[in-house]
Amino acid sequence: MRLRGVLYPVLLFVFTAAAQNVKITWIGQACFLVETEGGPVVITDPPAANMGYPLPQTAADVVTITHNHTDHNNSAGVRGSFTLVDGRPTTERTEMNAAGLPFVLIPGFHDATNGSARGRNTIIRWTQAGLRFAHFGDYGQAALTDAQLADLRDLDVLLAPAGGFFTVDAGQTAALAAQLRPRVTILMHFRTALGGPGQLAGVPAVGEPFNQIRYKPASVVLSRSRLPAEPEAWLMEVTSDLGVVNAASFAEGVPVAQGALASVFGDFAGSATLAAGDVPLPRKLGETEVLVGSEAVPLIYASPRQINFQVPGQATAGQRAIEVRVGGQRVGRGSITTLRRAPGLFAVLNQDGRVNSASNPARRGQVIQIYATGSGAVTPQPADGAAAASDPLSKTPEDPAVFVGGRLAAIQFTGLAPGFVGVWQINAVIPADGPTGRDVSLVVLQDVLSNVLTVTIE
Repeated sequence: MRLRGVLYPVLLFVFTAAAQNVKITWIGQACFLVETEGGPVVITDPPAANMGYPLPQTAADVVTITHNHTDHNNSAGVRGSFTLVDGRPTTERTEMNAAGLPFVLIPGFHDATNGSARGRNTIIRWTQAGLRFAHFGDYGQAALTDAQLADLRDLDVLLAPAGGFFTVDAGQTAALAAQLRPRVTILMHFRTALGGPGQLAGVPAVGEPFNQIRYKPASVVLSRSRLPAEPEAWLMEVTSDLGVVNAASFAEGVPVAQGALASVFGDFAGSATLAAGDVPLPRKLGETEVLVGSEAVPLIYASPRQINFQVPGQATAGQRAIEVRVGGQRVGRGSITTLRRAPGLFAVLNQDGRVNSASNPARRGQVIQIYATGSGAVTPQPADGAAAASDPLSKTPEDPAVFVGGRLAAIQFTGLAPGFVGVWQINAVIPADGPTGRDVSLVVLQDVLSNVLTVTIE
């Protein structure tokens, strides 16, 4: 009985700790804010202000520094009374405890020539709320040593550089992830629209070598129970004061496509609540405008918290700065990531033109009309802000993959919906052998997977 009385509280503590949530926020470059729910806060490799990434206002309990370069060593800019886990003097494996968390400092190099070009770099491993992290700093080695490998088994979260030039590039990082097989590899130290050296690679190049790339918002909550079953690589957004999403899916962190409809959320003080009255869409609603790069874009709706707009049709795949201005003054700045195609689904109409619902089901073999956005380039391409014509129709060069209840549907038409701005219409045939019921899933795959709609099929 005494053993039971001692063991049960210990087991309860272990299971409670393992179930804790950890919030991971990418500040930019190699800086992350890692917060335990009700526990310690870790900030990694804080950059100098000239990198373009403002440090968080959150007070830190621990600050880690992997090496002595200004885009990694700005501990003076971090708030709070913290313990410094300092890899700069590390020449041999070192264990230490900070804020109740165990850390291992693993010596290494910034380059593939034992530090002769760029000096030392320390890999820092720690465990937080049951999750095993490793931050690779400016890792530049051609390969991990046996001693390093021994300390880097069984990782849950690998924070790894992928921008190249100063460190390993994305292909080398993909090989590193394949060797270590962490549950999540989060890419860092690449160029973004908000900062980072111009020599570094950017999006989408840094994600191309990975088979299982996932786009994520600036902050993600993880716990042991939320880890993916198979290894994934993540491209997170840099934290900023606004966020851009597909206007149909509202999926955070997922890129949008050229010519698509998008929504930007933030605090746009002074913006009046207005909607565009006609096409072509205006580039300004009241005193509110949105700039992608240096271009004012067509607006559908504006308010103090949300603005709906059309992404420029000539935007190539990549990342750009986005600004919201009211009365000529900037009230929000962030980044927008575009891909060639990125579907988001609004609604499904049956063959009779009525909205699909439990009281108005579709049938196998019938044609459904899927209304979406994110088709990417079409031929002919309407001008930005202009409605698509009915003659000739603006068609996509390739058919998307439409899955109804997991079955691939035949496509009859894919292109812009006539009379609308940025709305993608897909006419698809419900598979004859598909499932029936009130909650049959429907998704579209083209470069990225869309949000899921449910349809009723009898």
